[in-house]
Amino acid sequence: MNHTKKPDITGCITLGQLNHAIRPLKITSEGLAAYGFEPAATYMGAKYYRAALLPQIRRTLALGALWPEGEVLIKALGQEANPTSIATRA
Repeated sequence: MNHTKKPDITGCITLGQLNHAIRPLKITSEGLAAYGFEPAATYMGAKYYRAALLPQIRRTLALGALWPEGEVLIKALGQEANPTSIATRA
């Protein structure tokens, strides 16, 4: 029998909790991965995401829903959050 040790999920939320936070929208782990959000951990089939990413996930999903062609904008916003990319553009 294989017993896997539970990973440290401090500061994480489950996919179900994430979906509750973005209701009435709903997304799968595959949908989040398409936007570049990978689970921090998976345990017994449950996907765990960093709770600190929730504002970024909400913003990304809102922009994706409003402007499906706005993938370039979504990526640009991600770069703005990266201090290195801001410094190199200045």
